[in-house]
This record gives sequence, structure tokens and C-alpha cells, in this order.
Amino acid sequence: MKISAIIPAAGTGSRYGKDKNKLFEEISGIPVIAKTLKTISEVDEINEIIVCTSPEMIDDIKGIVDFYNIQKISKIIQGGATRQKSVYNGLKHCINTDYALIHDGARPFITKDIIKKAIEKALVTGAAIVAVPSKDTIKEVNENFEIVKTPDRSRLWNVQTPQVFRYDDIISAHKKYAGMDFTDDSALLEQTGLKVYVVNGSYSNIKITTPEDIKIANALEQRD
Repeated sequence: MKISAIIPAAGTGSRYGKDKNKLFEEISGIPVIAKTLKTISEVDEINEIIVCTSPEMIDDIKGIVDFYNIQKISKIIQGGATRQKSVYNGLKHCINTDYALIHDGARPFITKDIIKKAIEKALVTGAAIVAVPSKDTIKEVNENFEIVKTPDRSRLWNVQTPQVFRYDDIISAHKKYAGMDFTDDSALLEQTGLKVYVVNGSYSNIKITTPEDIKIANALEQRD
């Protein structure tokens, strides 16, 4: 059985608001993308890693992979204008893959244990994502910012990555909904009518999106 890890890392970081790309910011002296890839590469069940990034970042990521001697990187390819397109490009570069694990390059605090739990669940169910119960009450509002609904918080989960899918199912979903702008791969599978299951993640498994997140990341690193 072959498991390929697809790492979307092509975002422009528009919400980050700095000249330096968030993936190259450092946590205790290690670039975010290096920390992410190193953990993924240390999971025995994963056979290869395909990084999907922007053309101008390919050489930089290759340099990081070489410098930190990160194993299992089979391809560093051009991503797309959206996350969905980047993941789809990565999936199309898989050969004889049984399961695809998709993980954000900007989530450096994922652990091997959580990755393994997601894989184990997906091998049984066909599709599993990492998530955590929502701590906050969520409001649904309309275009006038009027509250229209307050969903039951006990049924709400904040979605994270990795997300692990039967390869044939996720590539078919990406083909069917190509050109759209889903920000979550499991949502594509849900649209096809297939069931997706949740595995408990960690509140530390943050995604680096703003400069404040780097401060939080360094605090988490020092705590550990």
C-alpha cells in the first residue's frame, strides 16, 4: 500500500502582510516549511511527499530540503492560483497511490501521533480529517451582518489538516469540481455524497496566517 503526502505551499500569504513569505519565517531558528516537512517525513506509513508551491519558491524549498536533509521528498512542483488547484496538481503527480494525505505547509506543529491516527481512521473509513471541537459560539450572519442562526456548538468542529482520503475518491472529486474554489478538501468529497470522519487533533496544530501566529508559534515551541 502506498500513501502519498501532498503539501500545498503555494499561497501568496496575502493575509500575512509582510515581504517575507510565512513559510520561510523561523520557529526557534527553523523555517516553518522545514518543520512541517520534517515531521511528515518521519511517519513510517508515508511513502513520498509532493510539495506544491509557487514557481519563485521552488528553488528556495529545494534548498531547505537539502539543508535539513529531509527525506521522502519525491517532487517539488508548481502549485496553482488557489489551494484547490495546488492540491489537484499534486494529486495528478501521484503514481500508483492508494491513499493521499493532504497537509498544509503552514501547519508546523502537527505531530506524528495525530498523523498516524488520521491514517488509521482513513484506512477503515476511506476518508478522515483532523479537527478539534469549537471553543467558541459560532454565529451565522447574512449580508447585512444580521445574525440569522446560532448553531449548536456541541456539534461544531474546527477543521485542520492532515486530511487522508482513498486516492481514487479524492482525485475523482477534484476532477468533478475543478475550477471551483473549495478551501477544504473534505468538502469536495462531501459534495460527492461520500462520508468523511473526524479524528481529534490538537489546539496547538495552528496554521501560520498572520505575523501574530509566528509569535504564538514561538511561544508554543518554548513551552514544549
